Amino acid sequence: MPITHSDRISGTIYAIASSAEHAGDLAMDYLRDKTDGKTESYSVFDHQKDADSELHNKFSSYDPDRDRVYAISLDIRIADEQ
Repeated sequence: MPITHSDRISGTIYAIASSAEHAGDLAMDYLRDKTDGKTESYSVFDHQKDADSELHNKFSSYDPDRDRVYAISLDIRIADEQ
């Protein structure tokens, strides 16, 4: 789900991490830097297939026995809108 500037962001992004807490931290850093126009990965992907491929890439620094792909669901909107 590519992130764009708007009044609402909804969808799912995928992070490679060793825990849910770490995945949440990665997602927050990723979203923060998206607003600044930076393109660093933070181990966060717009599509699950890309995250899965990177996790199992033998040349990557991820350990499939330790790391997992976490799905982070987003529903960011103006509070008064339903």
